[in-house]
Amino acid sequence: MTIPWSDWQFWTASLIAVFALLFIVRPLLPSKRKSPKCPTCTAPQAKSGAVRTELTVDGERLARR
Repeated sequence: MTIPWSDWQFWTASLIAVFALLFIVRPLLPSKRKSPKCPTCTAPQAKSGAVRTELTVDGERLARR
């Protein structure tokens, strides 16, 4: 069996397969733009100099160790 180079259905199916492959592989490729480490996360990443807050339970501060 030979490849049907002149058949329009062959080229249509081939293009659909290429676009599907790109759609699947694209998230796995490294990106040059800055983005969160989790591509599906919507919350921004915490800053490296984030301020710590006091932990409370029932309105009482817990002792830090």
